[in-house]
Amino acid sequence: MDAIEAILNRKVQRAFSNRPVETDKLSKIVEAGRHAMSARNLQPWQFIVVRDRERLKAMGAVCTTGRFVADAPSAIVILKDVGNARWADVDCAQAVQNMATAGWALGLGTCWVGNFDASKLAEMLAIPAGWAVFTILPFGYADDKNPPQGKPLKKRSEMVHFEKYGQSKP
Repeated sequence: MDAIEAILNRKVQRAFSNRPVETDKLSKIVEAGRHAMSARNLQPWQFIVVRDRERLKAMGAVCTTGRFVADAPSAIVILKDVGNARWADVDCAQAVQNMATAGWALGLGTCWVGNFDASKLAEMLAIPAGWAVFTILPFGYADDKNPPQGKPLKKRSEMVHFEKYGQSKP
């Protein structure tokens, strides 16, 4: 699948089959994250790949939204450098986008997890001082009973402008 196809067709996945995710696919996803753009090339991220079922269940238990992490066969926890307050969130978001798209291109789905007990996750994952959990991306194959969800888009004319705001045609 090419990059444009993966971007245009990616769906949100919150339910996963029990099929394990291959290590080489997780490696490719991490590489996609590592290659994200970052301000001044500071690369203010670290990635923790989690495959242990008990750890995933414990992680899901501390997520307010995203309890589905507990049922995923794998997850990547994205950490941000707290000393880079100005750009770390934007840079990490670019890494997340790359990883989600790479996963989809490899036949895997994910959904960004936004609410969790960061201090419990930090303790659980032995995250050192100076780093904070940015998000968790659970990865897995689709569950046939709960397929990935499409994303309805606003009309192009409502959000695309040419030369100035309100001009909808080139």
